[in-house]
Amino acid sequence: MPALAVVVLATLIAGWFLLLPQGFKELGEAASAQVLLVSNIYFWIKSWIGAGYFEPAAEVKPLLHTWSLAVEEQFYLLFPFLLLLLKRLGRRCIVPTILVLGGASFCLSVYCSYRHPSANFYFLPTRAWELLMGAFLAAIPSQQRASKPWLAEALSAAAVLAIIAAVFCYDRETRFPGITALLPCLGAALIIWANGHTLTSVGKLLALRPVVFIGQISYSLYLWHWPALVFAKYHALDPISPSRRLIVLGASMILAVLSWKFVETPFRRRLILRSRSRIFTFAAVSTAILLICGMAIFKSHGVPSRLPTAALRHVNGERLLAFDTDLSMKQALQGDFVEIGTADKDRPIDIMVWGDSHAMATLPILADLCKEHSARGVAAIHSATAPLVGYRSGKSDLLDKGIPYNSAIADFICNQRIRNVILVARWGKSSIDPVRSSMVATITALRKSGAKIWILREVPIQHWNVPDALALTIWHGGDTEKLGLPIAAYRSACQRQNPIFEDLTKQFPCVTILDPTPYFVDPSNDICRVIAHNTALYTDDNHLSSSGAMILRPLFEPIFVGIKE
Repeated sequence: MPALAVVVLATLIAGWFLLLPQGFKELGEAASAQVLLVSNIYFWIKSWIGAGYFEPAAEVKPLLHTWSLAVEEQFYLLFPFLLLLLKRLGRRCIVPTILVLGGASFCLSVYCSYRHPSANFYFLPTRAWELLMGAFLAAIPSQQRASKPWLAEALSAAAVLAIIAAVFCYDRETRFPGITALLPCLGAALIIWANGHTLTSVGKLLALRPVVFIGQISYSLYLWHWPALVFAKYHALDPISPSRRLIVLGASMILAVLSWKFVETPFRRRLILRSRSRIFTFAAVSTAILLICGMAIFKSHGVPSRLPTAALRHVNGERLLAFDTDLSMKQALQGDFVEIGTADKDRPIDIMVWGDSHAMATLPILADLCKEHSARGVAAIHSATAPLVGYRSGKSDLLDKGIPYNSAIADFICNQRIRNVILVARWGKSSIDPVRSSMVATITALRKSGAKIWILREVPIQHWNVPDALALTIWHGGDTEKLGLPIAAYRSACQRQNPIFEDLTKQFPCVTILDPTPYFVDPSNDICRVIAHNTALYTDDNHLSSSGAMILRPLFEPIFVGIKE
C-alpha cells in the first residue's frame, strides 16, 4: 500500500500539470476507485459504457494498470477466510478445494472469453484460477515437487519457452485471458515447481543478483511504468519513438529503485510504523487523503480553471457530430431516413448521403446547401458501416445485418430513382481489394436508377485528437498553426487507397471522385491543417467538425448545379 499510495499521489500531481479537464476528471475518478479496491470494476464499467465509436483509447488512462492490483487485493481479502473455513473442515480439504475452484474459474474464463471478453479480462471470478495456481503450489507438500534432476531441467526449459512464446506471439487480437493464459501461467508455475528441491539451470539464472534485483523492484516498476508512458504519450501527441520509449522506461526504473529503497523497504522491515496500530492508522489516513483528493478532482470536473481561456475554448468546443443518428435495419427497410434540406416530404428526393460516421460529419454543409437550393436530401448513415453492397464492415454493430442493410438502401435508391448519391466513408481502414470490388458492385447496382454517384475520398486522418492537441499546444505555449499531419504522410495514405478509386470515372461515366485534399493542405507549413480562424476542423482525429465540413463547401457545390430550386 505505501508504494501504491505514493504513485497515485504523484500521478494526481502530474495530472494537474499535464492533463486536460476531462482526462484529469477521469484520473480523479480512477484514483477514488483504486483507493476503494474496485478499479477493475471501474475500468470494466468504463470499457462497457465507452465501447462506442468515439471512446478515447485506453492508452491515455494513467491508472489503468491498477485494475490488476484490485483483482489481487480482492483475492487476498477473500482467500484467507476460505483457508480458515477449510482448516476447520480439515487440512485435506484445502488442495481439492483449490483445484475445484481453480477449475471452475478457468472454465468460466474460457466461456467468458467468447461471450463477455471485457468482464472476463477485469473480474476476479475469471482471473482467480491464475492466483489459485500459485495457491496450489504453496499448498502441496514439498516432497511432491520435481525431484529428478533431468525432469526438473526439462520442465524449466519448457516453462521458459512457454513464457517467451506468450511474450512474442500474443498481440492485441489474441483472445486473452482464457485458454491462451495457460501458456504464461503454466510456465511460471512449472518454474516454481521444478526448482522446489534444487535449482535448475533456469533457476540459477533467475537467482543471479541482477535478476533478483529486478524482481525486488518489479512491484514498484509495475506501478511507475504505466503512468510514465501515458504522460509521455499524452504530452508528445505523436507516437512515442522507440528511443524515447526506452528513456521513459529508464526513468521508470530509476523511480522504481527509489520507491523500493525509500518506501517499500522501510515499511517492510518495520523501520517506520513499527506497531500494528500505527500501520492501520497510516492506512486509514492515506486512504482518506487519496479518496478526498480523487473525489475533489472528479467533482470539480478536472479543475478547468488550470487552463487559459484560449485553451478552454477548444476543450469546450465541438466534441460530437452535429448529426449523430445511426440508421437501424428497420428504418432502412422502411425508407425512414434523416431529412435534410426542404421540409416538403412530397417532393422527390434530390440527394441521398450514404455512409458511415464520416458521412455524418459532412451533413452540416450538405444540409445548408440543400436548404439554399430548396433541395430535398436524406441521409442513410450508420457508424463503422461502409456504404458498399455486399461488404461486411468488421467493426460495425450491424455485423450480421450489414449486407442486407446496404442492399435495402441500394434498393431504395433504385426504386425512388434518386438522382444524386453521395458516398462517404473511411475507405482505407480495411483491406483494399474487398473495398474495391464492393465499390464496383455498388456503382453497378446504383447506375440502374440513372443516379449520378459522387464519392468523397477520406479527409486527412490526424495522429491525435485535434481539440485536445490544440488545447495542449495553447496551454504549453506552442503554435497551433503548425499542428497537422505532414503532407508526406497523408500522400502515403492516399497512395495506399488509390487502387480503390483507380479508373472508376473511366469505367463509370456517372461517377465523380471528390478530393478534399486541397482544402486542408497548408503548403507554408507542409502539413494538413487542423485549425482555421481559431476553430478546430475536427471533433477527434478523423471526424470533421461543423467548421471542418463547411470548408468543403466548394467541393460539394457542383452537385447542386443541376437541381432546380
